[in-house]
Amino acid sequence: MKKPKKRFAALLAVLAAACALALPGHAEGGLPADLPAVSCEAFIILDADSGQVILEKNADERLYPASITKIMTLGLALRKANGDWSGQLTVSDEAVYSLVSTESSHIALQPGEVVKLEDILYATQLASANDGANVLACYIGGSIEGGVEEMNRQAQALGLENTHFTNPHGLMDSGHYTSARDMGAVTRWALEQPGFETLFCRTDTWEMGPTNLQPETRYFGTDDWMRVGQEKYREYALGSKSGYHIDAGQTFVTLCEQDGVRLIGVLMKDLTKETKFADACALMDYCFANFVRADAPAGDSSGLSLAVTGGGDQLGQVQVAREETTVLLHRQNLEAELSVSFELPEAWVLGTGAGGSRIVTVAGNGWQSDSQAEYPLRYTGLEEVLESVRGQQLPTSPRPLSPWGLAAGAGAGALALAGLWWLWRRRGKPLPMGPEPDLDFIHREWLPGPTIRLKESGQPRSLDNRPLNPRR
Repeated sequence: MKKPKKRFAALLAVLAAACALALPGHAEGGLPADLPAVSCEAFIILDADSGQVILEKNADERLYPASITKIMTLGLALRKANGDWSGQLTVSDEAVYSLVSTESSHIALQPGEVVKLEDILYATQLASANDGANVLACYIGGSIEGGVEEMNRQAQALGLENTHFTNPHGLMDSGHYTSARDMGAVTRWALEQPGFETLFCRTDTWEMGPTNLQPETRYFGTDDWMRVGQEKYREYALGSKSGYHIDAGQTFVTLCEQDGVRLIGVLMKDLTKETKFADACALMDYCFANFVRADAPAGDSSGLSLAVTGGGDQLGQVQVAREETTVLLHRQNLEAELSVSFELPEAWVLGTGAGGSRIVTVAGNGWQSDSQAEYPLRYTGLEEVLESVRGQQLPTSPRPLSPWGLAAGAGAGALALAGLWWLWRRRGKPLPMGPEPDLDFIHREWLPGPTIRLKESGQPRSLDNRPLNPRR
């Protein structure tokens, strides 16, 4: 549950703003008239650093995401791993057989196969392996269902209003949907997880070595034309995830950076793979050619303070620091009206994040979306607060125990003392044992399951009845 917040508006008119209708060159919906036409149903382009949206179309429409779903799955797996990818996972029956007859992309995992977490992360990202996503869901939540519950829990924590997951991979389900805006927020969150950017931005082929059930090496690589293609190649493209099934159409999330401008682009329900990359190139080319990073005012934070608490008591106050920030402005909108506001939590509990945001609101004026750039607040005065309570013993429990809690504690203590007395009386005596049980050993003969063989090109080919990579 989010903490209640109090808002402070700094009534600041920074620069004179022209009326949007008075400006030439703007189109309906806040899109500039010179923006290239695109074929996707919805898109959004946002600043990866501040979350500021600079261009959008149908960004809140609920659409099927296909395999860009895996950004959430990968983000949760990486959060749990916390930088340690050395673990091993055992493939469950459910992870494999739930995909039978789905015509989905996979890497021919077998039930009982022991695989490295690192291999499954790269298989899910690069090969868009749906069986890999299932294995990660089990890693996240103990089962596929448990993993999906964690995905929806995280979506709720991010405040996503148009997202609901029913699986970890993105195969078609009428209850599995998201929006371009929500996927932009998911991607920003995922980029904060340990190792996600390394995974998301890999272009080199990944080799998955033999396992206990698979003697062959498997190879995975990206099919992002913006990073490994020719005509659509863009030097500024860093990372991406693609998706496709018939109902979703082509979906795409890209991370790009040029001249200090770092953008996330989300495209949904595009027509073909070719138009998807053409649209992504057109939108990103336009943004890098027309948007610049401009200084934004710090706003009037004088008098804004935050209570610091510890052990249930208020220890003192810290003050909001004055800091300059930036926003992205269209070259034709450099005199946009900017206003600054502050969002503070009720208190800062020591040992947790301070929280709070500095929000810069930008008037689009027909050249870009009306938007907000959000930056975390920095505070001053914490050292003075800590010095003022140095040497004091803070209460560890602000609330007294109830009579029921005291009774339960007394009962637990009595049981512990009885156990210690019994062990003391039994010292030097063997523990009582029952008769030795008869043990039946079950011997299982190993039977080979489906395997893959490798072409000279290094691409895997399935020998079972699951076609490889038709849907991602």
